[in-house]
Amino acid sequence: MNSKQQKLIFIYAITLMFLVKNADAQQQAGKTLLAKGTVEAISLQTSEVRSLKRRTPIYKVDRVSTYQHSKAQLKMIDGALLALKENTALNIEEYLLSENDEQSSIVIELVSGGLRTITGKIKGNSDNYKLKTPVGSIGIRGTHYEVEIVKGDLFLAVWDGSIEISSDILTEPLVLGSDGTHAFAKISSFGEVKALLKPPKELSSLFGKLLDDEQYSEEQLTEIVTSITSENPNLLVTTQNIVESLDIEALKNAIEDSSFLTEEILDTFQTDDIGALLAQRSGVIEYSDVEEFSVISSVGEVSAFSMRIDVDFDNGTVPLGALSFLDSEGEWFATFNGLINTSGMQLGINYASHGQNLAYGDIKAQFSDELSKIRGSFTLFEIENITTNAGGLFVIKEK
Repeated sequence: MNSKQQKLIFIYAITLMFLVKNADAQQQAGKTLLAKGTVEAISLQTSEVRSLKRRTPIYKVDRVSTYQHSKAQLKMIDGALLALKENTALNIEEYLLSENDEQSSIVIELVSGGLRTITGKIKGNSDNYKLKTPVGSIGIRGTHYEVEIVKGDLFLAVWDGSIEISSDILTEPLVLGSDGTHAFAKISSFGEVKALLKPPKELSSLFGKLLDDEQYSEEQLTEIVTSITSENPNLLVTTQNIVESLDIEALKNAIEDSSFLTEEILDTFQTDDIGALLAQRSGVIEYSDVEEFSVISSVGEVSAFSMRIDVDFDNGTVPLGALSFLDSEGEWFATFNGLINTSGMQLGINYASHGQNLAYGDIKAQFSDELSKIRGSFTLFEIENITTNAGGLFVIKEK
């Protein structure tokens, strides 16, 4: 082999190596649902820095960083949701979703800050899920947990299921959640474990209220509608006062897909054995005592909020649900029904209006406080003018 051939082989090998590395770096791990403030992704291979906004892809070998007064929510390829707190750095080292569950794998590293997550299809039934932290690695047996690094110590809260923390500095793995004796704990940087009876006060808020995130500006709505029409070119949509042709379901799904999973919504997921609690109930119970609500309308102050949800525990249904409130342009009104099961509530709005205008929307709700309360959120939009909208949070109790 002459020197020219050797040089060509060397160039080919280098080129192939570059292409393999570049392809590896471009493996999409998820997308950005919402970014508030300064949120960036930096490739750990190329050092390229990208500013993140809604729908921006997240790749394997990215470090996602939020800064002061910033937050982000990511939706991963397996359906997992990651809510990142401010001043957080998260490395995505591996995110592989395979048709064979045993070959799927997640390796992420919390370098600083904190996160709250609801896991997706990839579960921790083997060694295929690992969240690394400076104190130890976390595997999962469930779906919903929170972790934060504060001055070198690790604070943990399990809201549903279980997690297992392993580390060289721990004498044995620590199990928290339904499979452990506690759901909350602190692990010091020296490996000292302190089990807690309630969520650690050191856990910071996810920063912000649902109403800040669900209240869409015209610019945001235009972006959502534009994304729909680009994917469905036969639609003719305007965000002004006339909608000539509108795929309501597509728009609803796009809006829902862009919603930030706030702390208030996350708190509706519970660690109680809801199946056992449901088995103890019978008959039809009316929930209509409004304990708390926070609602904002795009057209003025809200008043006269009322809500009712009837739950038929014998048949596992919500045969009747209704909510109403007033703003400067009239009454918002919606009726809904649905099902209840061990996963919570599945509700659908079947009629909505605002003044003389038809509307549509979405409602989410979950039992809490041993079924004595229902917590949730909703969004409503006028069909012919989606910039006129309202949304909020509610807590209602048994009557």
